[in-house]
Amino acid sequence: MSAEASSIRQDPTDNNNTTTTTTTTATATANNPEPHLHLDKGDISEKPASLNTAPDDSTTIRNNDSAGRVNGAKTASKKSSVLPDWVTEHLTLRDFKILIRCSIAGWASFLFVVINPVLQNFGQAAFMGMLCLFINPPSTILPLYLLAATTILLGICLAWGWGTLASLAAMSRRDDDLYNARYNAIRQAAAGTPNPRFYVQRQIFNGELLEAGPTITLLAMCLVFVYFMARIQASFPKLTLVSIFGIIVIDPYITTAPLLNNFNGTLPLIFVKPLASAVGIGVVLSIFCFPESCSHATLALLTKSIGRVREALDITKATLEDLERDIAVGDIKKLKEKIIEERTEIDLGFTFMGLEFSLGRWSGEDVRSLKDIFQDLYIRTNVLLNFHLLRQEYRSKILHRSPKADYPADDDSDSRLDKSQEHLESNKREKHPRRAGASQTLATLTVYEFLRPEPEIVKLGQDALKAVEDVSCSLFTACDDALSTSSEIMTSVNSTRWFGSPKKSEIDALVEKHTRVLDKLKHERDYFARHAVDRVVEPISQFFDKEGKLVEATEREKSVRLPGLMIGINYRHRILSMASVLVDLLEKLIDLEMKRTRVRLWMPFAFTGLFSWALSPEPVRDDNALERTETRQEKEGGKVKQLKAKKNKKAKSKEAVQPRQTVRRQRSRFAQALTGVFHWLTNNEGVFAARVVIVTLIMAIPGILRPTAEFCYDNRSIWALIMAQLTISQYLGDFVFSVAMRTFGTVVGGICGLIVWYIGAGSGPGNPYGIMAILAPFVVIGITIRVFAPREWMMPGVMGVATLMLVIGYSWEVHYLPQLIHAEPGYGVLYRRLLLVMVGFAAAIIVQIFPRPPSATRNAAKSLATVLSELTQFYSDTMSDFLSAPDDQEFSAEEVKERVAELYFSMQELIPRIKMVKFEPSSSPFTSENLMDIADYLGKILESLSIMSLLAPRLSPMYKRRLEVQTDFARTETVASIMAILGVLEGSLRTGYPLAEILPVPLLGRLRKLGGPADGVDSLTIDMLKDEEWTTFVVMMMSITSLYSRIDDLVMHIKGAVGEKYFVTGLPHHSHRHHHNHPHEQASAEENSSINV
Repeated sequence: MSAEASSIRQDPTDNNNTTTTTTTTATATANNPEPHLHLDKGDISEKPASLNTAPDDSTTIRNNDSAGRVNGAKTASKKSSVLPDWVTEHLTLRDFKILIRCSIAGWASFLFVVINPVLQNFGQAAFMGMLCLFINPPSTILPLYLLAATTILLGICLAWGWGTLASLAAMSRRDDDLYNARYNAIRQAAAGTPNPRFYVQRQIFNGELLEAGPTITLLAMCLVFVYFMARIQASFPKLTLVSIFGIIVIDPYITTAPLLNNFNGTLPLIFVKPLASAVGIGVVLSIFCFPESCSHATLALLTKSIGRVREALDITKATLEDLERDIAVGDIKKLKEKIIEERTEIDLGFTFMGLEFSLGRWSGEDVRSLKDIFQDLYIRTNVLLNFHLLRQEYRSKILHRSPKADYPADDDSDSRLDKSQEHLESNKREKHPRRAGASQTLATLTVYEFLRPEPEIVKLGQDALKAVEDVSCSLFTACDDALSTSSEIMTSVNSTRWFGSPKKSEIDALVEKHTRVLDKLKHERDYFARHAVDRVVEPISQFFDKEGKLVEATEREKSVRLPGLMIGINYRHRILSMASVLVDLLEKLIDLEMKRTRVRLWMPFAFTGLFSWALSPEPVRDDNALERTETRQEKEGGKVKQLKAKKNKKAKSKEAVQPRQTVRRQRSRFAQALTGVFHWLTNNEGVFAARVVIVTLIMAIPGILRPTAEFCYDNRSIWALIMAQLTISQYLGDFVFSVAMRTFGTVVGGICGLIVWYIGAGSGPGNPYGIMAILAPFVVIGITIRVFAPREWMMPGVMGVATLMLVIGYSWEVHYLPQLIHAEPGYGVLYRRLLLVMVGFAAAIIVQIFPRPPSATRNAAKSLATVLSELTQFYSDTMSDFLSAPDDQEFSAEEVKERVAELYFSMQELIPRIKMVKFEPSSSPFTSENLMDIADYLGKILESLSIMSLLAPRLSPMYKRRLEVQTDFARTETVASIMAILGVLEGSLRTGYPLAEILPVPLLGRLRKLGGPADGVDSLTIDMLKDEEWTTFVVMMMSITSLYSRIDDLVMHIKGAVGEKYFVTGLPHHSHRHHHNHPHEQASAEENSSINV
């Protein structure tokens, strides 16, 4: 617990009119630390991003880096900067190289337009290559860029192939007699014109040869393709590029192919040529312009992450040095987000590392061997940061929300609560509006008042923190040196891949220097582990006898014994965890530094096994073959045993699940298939795909009707079609944001396009040198926004570039490319572009809104309800394992970690969707703010449950019994209350219906102080405080307490959103000090009331 505020008093709160003696085993926001130094290696991460958007690998956050350090002052403030964070963080040499590579690619792709032979070959859409390189710039590692480029080419090829088949099918439906008659009439009319060829083409594109049969066939087949591409985009976000470019390439078949007089299989080449060429430019520049291997990029990110760890240690050190300072919650949350983002990028690098060659002292396999250690380091860092956040949450709840100055005596506290209750009742009688959750608020305030610490306890907590700070100064310095050394080693390896490789003697000297740093860290860690508890116990040393055993307490001492100790014990545990993982990291880096001394070319280690047998120096006849065969058989036997054990475990789990399955209505196979098809067509993905098909049909029909075909062709309606297709979104919030950002990007891009055109061309046809020269700075700005800016800027950035290239490209083509359409360059092109965008938006708005807009609010709330359902099942399984699992059963922490990771990722995927809720009008009671709060508390509940699930199997039977007695969490009434609350909350999230006023909350009031077995309480000694199992017990108790508190907070937040109903008058909203303990519990409580963990 946070021992800043523990005390032993009589609990005045109980919703069931009974009162028990409560132990404040932890505060309402107690932290969930780990009991063991190597727990939770499989922690979780957040959104994927480009590997190459990280700062330069040579940039290391040093000890004197004031921008990323906390100096221990009263407030943890950073130097203010005029530039936003996303700009300052990328002012590095490595990011500058990435900017150069991407800018060259984008700029070079526009050469297709100004080089006349290329323009004549590529056609009107030669500038599309520039758009492709802005959508998928070569800013990532080569394997990842090749993967993205492959998806683009896959979409292009699928659309081209399907469009060709659709054209052939349409031509088979054509009436040849009717076609010949119309075509001959056009040719005869053209004979009397000055340019017969131009006249024939003009009449063809005016729709004179249109036929219903071929047009319907072609349109139907193309719409089927569009439907499945839209479903792919909705169902598989990683294949979005396949969908986008597939739809773009299929559109010429929809708008132009019905007008043609014969089959044309090369129709989409107008898009295919510039797009495929742009992909080639990106691949070439990724290889030859500042190439970067996957291991190099990953090491650079690992080096950067060392600086994040140092920031966390600095925050901890500053907190210990100044106990009165406010904890910078905002800075800590930003730091956690950055750690998660960087870890996601690093994991992406580890994924592709085995597929490429690399040059350097370390192989890709060597770099990948650091994965587990760095994951452990990230977990320890997050645990440390979470502790600061939870301490601040405790302060805001217990210390600040109910100030002690307002309650000078317990009687006065009761009077205040009584007055609040009377006011609540009067509001009911007078029909005045009341805040939702008022009853729970009063009960919770009573619990908080009960938990508020006495001045002696606050003093003990501060003394404990001061003792930890005194004894940990040297350890913090050693950790800082270890971080600097680790960064130095990785930077040296990364910066000497081609040139400047150190000599063997220099490496030996560096190894000796780094080993001294490691030895110092080990010494300080061991010293801290031996003396920290002794120093923390000093403020309450009078409560232990000469043998280190706890002495009996007087009534006065009951509330000030161990609470002040717990905060120091918690900090000791976390600091030791950080020091231990830094020892492991430095040992691994020094080992690699000693073994790898020469630069060499490394093969992809994923393929090494293919050549290991052929390149083996062993002869065919081997005298040791029998020995190796026996060893192999033993290993295979072990694998078989493990496989059998897994099968048995799965079978047991199935048997355990079967009784829990409910009997559902039996349906025939035909009914099941029919229901499945219906749900497949009407789910979110199906509705989205249907909307894309409908808007495609709406925009395509005017272009394939004879009266309007000429107008659509002259105004290039294909761009309105593309705009409408790409604007449709799954949810209304995303759609509103998309329309706003696309409009903004179109206007800004159009203005920039006019600036480039009139500066580069003036009033003439334009000069290629002038156009390309003035275009360069705009390309650099656009690439900077696309690669380094937050994701919200991507859409307006890409739209701005698209409008810029359209204005410049079409203005240039007016003078240099013969065509049937004449448009005024500059302003005329921009006017048509804006008109097409508005038309596309109008069609998309109509389709998106009618008949009913897909609500992002409802979807987000239902998704959170699904997450809550998974958490309820997690809680159910955790309690089942605790109550029924035998003590000797093998426990697999990896399964728990995998489950936690899946739940965490599902919640992280909801965050962008929840943020979009604020852009849509909705009648739902939920808003973006309260949905974010609910998601935050679900994440906190997951943290508590994960700790409970991981720690419960580590407890001995004695500590399990003691935990049951002191927390009451395994009683049927407690489990039933929690399951009922979570089920009611899930239903409210799904429907938005109000909650009942009276619920079995606050759960925090259920905690009570009950004595355990004599040997589990009276034998408490100073040596016991150093025992890891005792620490595990304390952490488990804290996780239970924090779980109760977080469920209480979740109830309040959902009530604040949906409101209350079913009011019950006459019930007390807080309980007074009645004594209803059982006789044996009362005696045990009196006997052991000195223990308060």
